[in-house]
Amino acid sequence: MGFLSLKFILILPIVLILYFAAGKREKYDLSKIVLIVSSMLFFLSYGTESFLLLLASCIFNLFWSGLLLKKKNKAILAAGIVINVLPLLAFKYLNFFAESITRLAGGEFNAVDIIAPVAISYYTFQMITWTVDSYRGETASVRVLDYLEYVWFFPRMIMGPITRQDEFVPQINEHKRYIADPENIATGFVWFTVGMSKKLLLASRYAGAGTYGFLMGSDLSMAEGWLCSIAYTFRIYLDFSGYCDMAAGVAKMFNIDIPKNFDSPYKAYSIGDFWKRWHISLTSFLRKYIYFPLGGNRKGKVRTYLNMLAIFVISGFWHGANWTFILWGALHGVLMVIERISDGFLKKIPKFLRVGATFILVNIGWIFFAAPDIGSAFTFIGEMFRPDNILPAAEFFDTFDMGTVPFIRFHLNLAIPAFYVLTFAALQLTKNIYEKKYKPNLRTALATAVLFVWSFLYANAVSDFIYFKF
Repeated sequence: MGFLSLKFILILPIVLILYFAAGKREKYDLSKIVLIVSSMLFFLSYGTESFLLLLASCIFNLFWSGLLLKKKNKAILAAGIVINVLPLLAFKYLNFFAESITRLAGGEFNAVDIIAPVAISYYTFQMITWTVDSYRGETASVRVLDYLEYVWFFPRMIMGPITRQDEFVPQINEHKRYIADPENIATGFVWFTVGMSKKLLLASRYAGAGTYGFLMGSDLSMAEGWLCSIAYTFRIYLDFSGYCDMAAGVAKMFNIDIPKNFDSPYKAYSIGDFWKRWHISLTSFLRKYIYFPLGGNRKGKVRTYLNMLAIFVISGFWHGANWTFILWGALHGVLMVIERISDGFLKKIPKFLRVGATFILVNIGWIFFAAPDIGSAFTFIGEMFRPDNILPAAEFFDTFDMGTVPFIRFHLNLAIPAFYVLTFAALQLTKNIYEKKYKPNLRTALATAVLFVWSFLYANAVSDFIYFKF
């Protein structure tokens, strides 16, 4: 039962009504129970195995944090982190490690059939933050009910953002959070609708082009290579940020603010700036819980560069059990090191040129992220720079599925490039939705209603979110 299902749309208002009705009771415990139970049922809809695994993780970390609060011991902390990571390694990476070792030994590998627990990458990192915070004594005043709501809060459970307990728990103990706020509900619904339109009206249009690019392989033309790669670059942002907008919107309806996960990343003027804008909660986790404990930038330049490379390789590996993700992370790490070394020179370059160069580098990086294997990625990139076959084929234009519109059907070779230009202009010129105030009025209500209905008509034909598999 995802955000785009009719069942979710129908059940959400009921949960909101019960939540705010129960909030009139002392200490808001009944409201918290409503939200916890609703969240558990939401997660259960993704499968019993995934539910039981998260439940086991939840119970273990509650018990382990108690040990850490009683005895601040680094060995207990390390054991807690290892025990949290082991299920992630077993369920997500076992086949990868086994295959890599088998291939290295010259053998033939047969994959083991293992379930893929939903959201395990996200809640593993979230549980690590809880464990470390417990070691630091920061969870001592957190009640069990508050801990359960922190773990299970359904708007950000499946695909983030990764949230620390000190960002979440203080909010759910404020009286104002349990009083229905029409402005927050309206704002939340607008955010939800904008996110849904990003996914269903825009990201889905670009999905076919990315698939087409890897299917064609060495038969790609130069133009198709660039157009397909940029299509994926647009798609992955619109897809993931769309989900995060919906998650933030639903949370806002409950008067809860979750961390902003995107800040117009394709406006970035450097790779470092890109990672301040892209998947912000992951960047924050890696900095606080890995980069700084490794020494950060406090132990000399060489150690700083090695630490930077380490967190980007970890970031790549976190995304998926494939060498393509590791190479993608390493590429960003190397670019970050180059930027750090040549920072003085880069600052002299006009900002608009740096934005363009960053976009191109990020775009090329996404090819490794999307490719099924490293060979396919390099083949794809090679076609992008092979000038002997320049123009796109008619089949490329058909991947956008716009032929049902009469004017566009006969002008696809003009409409598709215009679609690219308008998308890029929108990503460069529009403000982040979180920067705007959405007050209830007739014009906003009508525009949101039209966009919501228009988007929802496409819901059944759209595949899962890209980041859902992570």
